[in-house]
Amino acid sequence: MLTVYLLGVFVGALDTGILGPAFPLIARSFHVSLAWMAWSVTTYSVTYVAATVLAGSAGDRHGRKRMFLVGIVAFAVASTIAALSHVFWVFLLARAVQGLGAGAVYPNAQAEGMRLFPPERRGMALGIFGAVFGVASIVGPNLGGALAQYFGWPWIFLINIPIAAVVLLLGLGLPESEPSRRPAPDFLAGIVFALMLALALVSLDDAGLVRVVTVLAAFVLLAAFIWRERRPEGRPFLDPHAMRGVSGAALVAGAAVVGVDMSAAIFVPTLAQQNLGLSVLGSGVSMMPAAFSAAILSPVAGVISDRLGGRGVVQVGLLFAALGGVLLALPGLTLLRFIVAMLALGVGTTFTMGGPLNRLAIGLYHEEQTGEALANVAVFRSVGIAAGPVLLTLAMTWHRFTGMFSAVALISVVGIVVFLLVPDVRAASRQASEAS
Repeated sequence: MLTVYLLGVFVGALDTGILGPAFPLIARSFHVSLAWMAWSVTTYSVTYVAATVLAGSAGDRHGRKRMFLVGIVAFAVASTIAALSHVFWVFLLARAVQGLGAGAVYPNAQAEGMRLFPPERRGMALGIFGAVFGVASIVGPNLGGALAQYFGWPWIFLINIPIAAVVLLLGLGLPESEPSRRPAPDFLAGIVFALMLALALVSLDDAGLVRVVTVLAAFVLLAAFIWRERRPEGRPFLDPHAMRGVSGAALVAGAAVVGVDMSAAIFVPTLAQQNLGLSVLGSGVSMMPAAFSAAILSPVAGVISDRLGGRGVVQVGLLFAALGGVLLALPGLTLLRFIVAMLALGVGTTFTMGGPLNRLAIGLYHEEQTGEALANVAVFRSVGIAAGPVLLTLAMTWHRFTGMFSAVALISVVGIVVFLLVPDVRAASRQASEAS
């Protein structure tokens, strides 16, 4: 049972790493700039934001297995469309549908996997899911580099189809979870939230009248979203319970910082190709140090967060992310310094992305709201992932990759300070409080 859900998460996690080495090839194929290619990540992340909460709640109410399988089918269909695209807007549309599919897969798979572990071992469970991302980060860049260089970039999407087919066949035999009677979050508010985020990001990437119009439209949608969330009837799109006060706001901001750091990885193969002269395949292989450190340390991070709490682990991860950003930002990049930077970024990703951050989120919710906690932290991490490509390509206007990775280092330091405001909840202390 757990293996099927892990495999489903793997096919979604594979998508980000496998895309990086092919970024310049896809941009040339569609005759677009790197800044426009960044929107393929942003589009995916914006739809993922809405789908994570809505599909996570739908899984609680109508069956997590069902929503998991729906997400797998949507992801496979969108992968086919992306591979066959001949114009950039169709490619972006396919990426949006991929985001919807992945948003249905991840929260439902993780919530079902969490049920197989007792509360005191939830950090280990989260670490296992984090290890899946680590393995995907090893396989993805190497597979993506090889497929793009020898068979063409469409194969980095076509490879998803047989994996999704296996998950679908195995998943049909899984038992269904008990449905929840809690009302569904506001669907319209979720759509408004995603549109607001998209317009806000478009305003950063445009100028003149377009910027004015998009900013005004984003503010109108923000007002509409707040109005929908405050209605007494129904359930809000984002449950405000854990986001009230300084600690909740800090967790939201911290999750977004982690997302921005994660989004930087998509540009690393392009940096390796342009500054180190590596081939498409070589740029994928160059990600191996980061991938190996992530795969090895993910379960360790989960166990440490169980015993010592997640906040310190996340802050250490952000410190390593800042170090990696500095090493990549310094002029005269060498292969040795690049490898050290990859090791640092791998540690940073491992200690921030998976178990430790999710442990902090769960600590702000009641036990029966675990799925919702995971979905909400994923939303704001995805907001960071959506904003990251736009912000980082803007930072490139100041001395190209030096500007980009200087921004990564600065944002990571800000995150270290922000997480000082998040309460650190250990597994043992939470059990004691629930027992009393």
